[in-house]
Formats: sequence, structure tokens, C-alpha cells
Amino acid sequence: MKSEGNPTWAASAQTIDQNAVHAIFRTMASFVAEHMDIKVLAYSDNPPNLLPRNEKSKAKGVLLVDSTGTDAAAWFVHTVPKFLAHLGGYSWPAAETAKGHMFLCLSFNEAHLNLVAKAIRYQEPFIYANSLSPELLNQHVELSNLITGAQIRVTPFL
Repeated sequence: MKSEGNPTWAASAQTIDQNAVHAIFRTMASFVAEHMDIKVLAYSDNPPNLLPRNEKSKAKGVLLVDSTGTDAAAWFVHTVPKFLAHLGGYSWPAAETAKGHMFLCLSFNEAHLNLVAKAIRYQEPFIYANSLSPELLNQHVELSNLITGAQIRVTPFL
């Protein structure tokens, strides 16, 4: 879940619409295929295999948590509608190829899960996949609040 060293920026030899080894495919491999040690939470206003959920937010992303005790997690944020069905294999929505999209992946320690979960909570997302364990939710109250949809009534910037 963490990159090693400081690799140079280089274009992928594979296009994003291919089910092949490119950065997004590698990053999301534990999401699109069963990986017992990686727990996930996915949210989107326009999730795969469901009708759009444009109720409160345009937020789209995936939270990945390594449950092996390595103290690793990642937050993958993107702008692609209908992208990445949980356990559905990698597939790219063909209609999105000609459009510009953003992908951001942040890796962090499990100690920061509450901060990330609270940041996601401000977006009031629609959660379409969740395999986070009850133990993990008990350890991180903001994750639990995110899952249950507990709203934040006071903004941090007023």
C-alpha cells in the first residue's frame, strides 16, 4: 500500500481502460478482487451498478485499511462516475475515456483513520461498499460515525 523510494514520474505503458498493470489497477487490486487482509469502504454519488445518488455530495472514493497489523491505510479519491465495483474486477466506464478525471491516493498510518473518516464525513457521501470490521469501527469512532451516517452539525471553518 506504500510506494517505495522516490520513483520518477513516467507515463504508463498501459492505458487506463485496460485491465492491466498500471498505477490505478495496482492501487485498487485489493478492492476489485477479494483480499482478506484489506478492509474497504467505498463511496460515490454515482456508484457502479446502481442509480446515481446525487442527494448531498459529488464525493467519490475508496478507503483501504490493512488489517494485518502493519499500521497502513490508503485513501483513493477520484472523479469517475460508475467506477470500480467492489469485487467486480477492474473495468473502466468507456464513456469516461474522452473526459478529464482526477485521481489522488494518500497513504497514511492507521492512527490517522479518524481524521480521514471525519474529512469524508463532511462530504456526506453515499457508501456503496463496506467490509470494515466491527473491531476497527470500535477503535475509530469517526469511522463508525461515517458508516452510520452521523452528521456533523458544526463546520470546521466558521
